[in-house]
Amino acid sequence: MKKLVASFALVVAPLKAAVPAYTPALEARVFDRAWTLVSKHYWDRAKTGDPWVDARDHFRPIALQAPDRPAFYTVLGEMLASLGDSHVYAIDPVQIAIGKARDAGRAAEGFGFTMLPDDDGRWLVTHVASGSSAAKAGVQIGWEVKAVNGKPIDIDYQPIQDEAATIDFSDENGADHPLRLIAAIEDPEPVRRAVRLAGNVLLVALDGFDSGDDKWLAHTLEDGPPPSAVILDLRDNDGGDADVIAKVAGLFFAQDRPLVRRIERKENVQKLHGTGSRAYSGPLAVLVGPISASGAEALAALVDESGRGITIGERTAGALTGASEYRLPDGGQLSVAEFDIRTPAGKRLEGVGLEPRIPIKPTLADRRAGRDPVLDRALLVVRSRRLASRR
Repeated sequence: MKKLVASFALVVAPLKAAVPAYTPALEARVFDRAWTLVSKHYWDRAKTGDPWVDARDHFRPIALQAPDRPAFYTVLGEMLASLGDSHVYAIDPVQIAIGKARDAGRAAEGFGFTMLPDDDGRWLVTHVASGSSAAKAGVQIGWEVKAVNGKPIDIDYQPIQDEAATIDFSDENGADHPLRLIAAIEDPEPVRRAVRLAGNVLLVALDGFDSGDDKWLAHTLEDGPPPSAVILDLRDNDGGDADVIAKVAGLFFAQDRPLVRRIERKENVQKLHGTGSRAYSGPLAVLVGPISASGAEALAALVDESGRGITIGERTAGALTGASEYRLPDGGQLSVAEFDIRTPAGKRLEGVGLEPRIPIKPTLADRRAGRDPVLDRALLVVRSRRLASRR
């Protein structure tokens, strides 16, 4: 399973590698390669017969008339989205380079806020960094970002240090706030975080499942006295490597058990390998939300269905199919879902999401004040379960 949900933000890194120049001839090769790969590898054969030929005939001439690469990838994305599968998408070369810089943990220039699109396509502020240009200007979580320098949002936009930009915001009441912000160097937030809370509760956050995450988590669980409870925060986790997901899950189960059911031409079961007496067996809570996707949903569903722990938060993204990634001729990347996925109990989460056992949605006031009712509830739950286990 691959990552599929990007936390697009006006916080990007300088690109080290040159991106190939845009030409219609090159992008024609990209379009044809993407179409062929989906036709050959997509898991649902019912969608890659005549309907997929019709999609090619409709979108190809439009794509080849695109004036630039972002416009081309927009059209290519529309064709891929017609399959209705979260793991079928293309990423252009600029975003590939930005993602590599982010994953390498490089410092970046930004205006001090991050944003994500909502269900209506509006870009909403999700975080404002303390002391940043955005914070000093009064930018608020929940504001809509409408334009940058009078132009629509472009996720390839790369501010440089000390660059000034006019960003048009709109608050929840519809009032406009055009603000002049200055870009500055910002350190990226670690994608792995752990802290011991009161009562020796271990709070662990993983924003993905990448190489080494399982070893880091195993070390974190064993470092110091055994935690009285564990809260696994997957609210910013958009999935990752299937083997890593299985190893992370295995840290909380003593015995081998099914992790997911893979639906290809026949059904296969992917298992996690329990870690026996080394597995953490105390109270467990898993925090999820709208960004939790792919492998994060699979792990949360496993914990929920098995009764191993409790899931708390908001409904997940509903993005759970299994994909492979292919390089495109212009340096872009194509993700193709090659199998469908069900939970161990046979439930399909694609397009639906996982409703946590305890649903809690933070209010806008909570988010602006820095309150976290999801975490607060999780602490109450795991501490009460710890007390119950002692009786």
